[in-house]
Amino acid sequence: MSVLDAPRRLELPSGAALAVVQTGAGDPVVFVHGGGKDLRYWRRQVAPFSAHFRVVAYSRRHSWPHLNPPPGDAHSPRVDAEDLGALLDALALGPAHVVAASVGGVAALALALERPGAIRSLVLAEPPVLPLADATPGGAAMRRDFVRGVFDPAAARFRAGDADGAMRGIVDGFLGAGTFDGLHARARGRVLENARDWEAHVRSEEPFPALSRERLAALRIPVLMLTGTRTTPLHRVVDDALADVLPDVRRVVVEGATHDLWADEPEGCREAVLGFLRERRTRE
Repeated sequence: MSVLDAPRRLELPSGAALAVVQTGAGDPVVFVHGGGKDLRYWRRQVAPFSAHFRVVAYSRRHSWPHLNPPPGDAHSPRVDAEDLGALLDALALGPAHVVAASVGGVAALALALERPGAIRSLVLAEPPVLPLADATPGGAAMRRDFVRGVFDPAAARFRAGDADGAMRGIVDGFLGAGTFDGLHARARGRVLENARDWEAHVRSEEPFPALSRERLAALRIPVLMLTGTRTTPLHRVVDDALADVLPDVRRVVVEGATHDLWADEPEGCREAVLGFLRERRTRE
């Protein structure tokens, strides 16, 4: 059994609880998963990274093993940002390197804007800061099509009690038609096990916070951005817009990867991030 299969419960001052694992020693690296995932998403990364760093991985509050009540409309990436900040404080991790995927990257960015001293560097795999698309030619239409074609139908299916249908639409919307039905039984079970996390997101009154361009432009934290060659046009547009505004950013294009970069190309992502973190160490 992996250490990731037996996380400990960390109570936060807010009353929420997070499932957390720690291993390794050295500078802290905190892994934040994306939508519909949990800390087990990092199964292929914990051992290689813990050979060099103190690794912390946790499940966001509505992911497996479901330590909190079902979500309401008030959940958002800003809540996840508060949870991440509370975790850093509780474990005395700051300033930490934060490696975040998808909507976990929005939470990490939101925390960096509020508490830049808590984060040493950021690694972002296609964070959906969707409002940034609106200033890009065609971007507003892409965002509208995504909300109408993927997000709103998933919310309707969750309200109707059809979690399977909601997750099929979400997975296919991000990774291509037929992807959900093509998953093997274990992978599909893992997706459905974390349907509550996606339900929290689609029910949110603020699912895609509009992070201030001015504050992003003033962020002095070094950032590595990972973008998949097979990602959706909307995520590519958002990544381009975010890279344009961040002052200290490096980009890596991950060949063959969809939006689910760390699952598609775990070795390529790992090599890029370890190189980035080693460089940060030598500069500091």
